[in-house]
Amino acid sequence: MRIAVLTLGTRGDVQPYIALGKALQARGHGVTLTAPDNFAAWVDEHGLRFQPVGIDMQTLMQHPLIRQLLSGNWLVLRKVMRELTGPMLRRTMDAAWRAGKGADAIVYHPKMSVAVDVAEATGAAPICASPIPLFATGDFPIVISNRSLGRPLNRLSYNVFGLSRLVYGRMLNRWRRETLELGKGPRFAPLGAFRGRLATRLCCVSPAVVPRPSDWDADVHMTGYWFLDEASGWRPDDRLAAFLSAGEPPVYIGFGSMTDRRPDRIARRVVEAVRRAGVRALLATGWGGMDDIDAPPNMHVIESAPHDALFRHVSAVVHHGGAGTTAAGLRVGRPTLVCPQAVDQPFWAKRVWELGCGPRPQSLRRLNPKRLAAGLKELVSRADYRRRANELASEIAREDGIGNAVEVIERVGANYRSC
Repeated sequence: MRIAVLTLGTRGDVQPYIALGKALQARGHGVTLTAPDNFAAWVDEHGLRFQPVGIDMQTLMQHPLIRQLLSGNWLVLRKVMRELTGPMLRRTMDAAWRAGKGADAIVYHPKMSVAVDVAEATGAAPICASPIPLFATGDFPIVISNRSLGRPLNRLSYNVFGLSRLVYGRMLNRWRRETLELGKGPRFAPLGAFRGRLATRLCCVSPAVVPRPSDWDADVHMTGYWFLDEASGWRPDDRLAAFLSAGEPPVYIGFGSMTDRRPDRIARRVVEAVRRAGVRALLATGWGGMDDIDAPPNMHVIESAPHDALFRHVSAVVHHGGAGTTAAGLRVGRPTLVCPQAVDQPFWAKRVWELGCGPRPQSLRRLNPKRLAAGLKELVSRADYRRRANELASEIAREDGIGNAVEVIERVGANYRSC
């Protein structure tokens, strides 16, 4: 089959799809991965055909409006939608069309939901694949909410995904008419909707971490995680290797692509917390804009490193609660303290805590050195956190998330072509 894999977002939104693309390609399928432009070299390293979306996510995350929004200033949302989201949607529509018009199947991240319009125009099989449990259920509300609303309202909360059709309906319909040669699309459509029904949906999350919702239908598959193994190709540089070998395994601290109006303030608070806690720490600055860090002797600073490799050298992890980072830490059985900022991060923070793998979450936006220091001490001293994290890692190791996903994609693609 010719398979188009479409994704959009930061590293955690791209990495699982590289892993999936490699597995599909190893099975003899022709795979094209469409992703943000700044991931081109990474995708190429893994031997996949790359097609850019036309968006550099690293640059976007540093935009002042995005920094304000992630810092909790919702007053800029309208401006973000007008100046950033609208032009981004136009680029994703064109990228989806370029990728999908020659494909037999289109596997797409929810952020590339226009893939269903392309599938309607081409006859390709649409498969919605999410690294987060985003498909409607009464078991828990949409992941941007952290409090159950009761089963009926929980399920109703997922209707928020249809809002983009309402907000950008005029742009979508013009594109459908001029590019896809289709009539008007639905004004409202739930995630995964296709031609008045729901397409096949994949959730690449471990059921050991989030049990499969009781009311998902048979076309929703919780496959398990899609891990991209990069450990064999990574070695620490001399300074990092020296730090790792100079004492007990450090605590990893990193907030990925999350940013703030004043990233230097977060850096100072983290440094002060490490000083107070007296733990060895490894701080990854990521895309957050943390610069000129005055690190104490018990802290080493890096920009980034593959989590599946680096996390094997640390005693515990502190992070923002991105889906990919959470999965990487749990996979290697590391106790975890989550400091969420926005979107799905509070959901993962609560899950890690409920699973007994770490302390109560602390908000990244309201990070406090004294409280973070206490959390660091608790994280490294509690044997029950280590035990539970190791138990969960054993459960995850028994799963074959990528194999399960490939099986579903091949079956759906074959059946779709035979219809």
